[in-house]
Amino acid sequence: MQELIHHSTQTLEFYLDKLNKVQEFYLSKSFDFDAHFEAFLHELLEYFKAKGNTTYESEVLKIMSTISTVKRGFNPVKMEKVSVGKRDLVSGFSFSGIENIHGFLIELLAKEQKKLDEAEELLSGLMISMYQNGILDDVKIKDLNSISKIETFWNQLISQNTTIAGINKKLRLTLLAEDIYLLIEKICAKIS
Repeated sequence: MQELIHHSTQTLEFYLDKLNKVQEFYLSKSFDFDAHFEAFLHELLEYFKAKGNTTYESEVLKIMSTISTVKRGFNPVKMEKVSVGKRDLVSGFSFSGIENIHGFLIELLAKEQKKLDEAEELLSGLMISMYQNGILDDVKIKDLNSISKIETFWNQLISQNTTIAGINKKLRLTLLAEDIYLLIEKICAKIS
């Protein structure tokens, strides 16, 4: 099921913020780090499960399994029993996990943001073109002050203009209609 891209970016930014807080515990060598990191991993795992994103669900599980293995006294790389330095090994693998999570959260956020940026560029060009051709004017732009008005306006354009209907189909390949309305609202705010 497709998710509102605006919501996806907010959620990913939320998890990056939580990861930053976990990293602060790591940096301060807090005794609470393990509990916070474990809670974060479980929360992130549930998010990916709910989204049906098995790739990143698997990545989180891999990190959890690695840390669990170290805590049980085994080096997961060498598969040898660790008798000394176990705490340092846990710390090292936790850092590695944090780095991996940071990497894929940034990657996911960049992909979602790219979809929004490309759609905004396309819609901005369309809105400026409509403005130049007299379809839109300052009064109409000011009147588009709610999502419901934008939705009505956009659907009216789609039914009247095959070019705009084609643009809508292209946008709907990656975005939900609500994403399009939110982008139009943002563009109207910029040009009014």
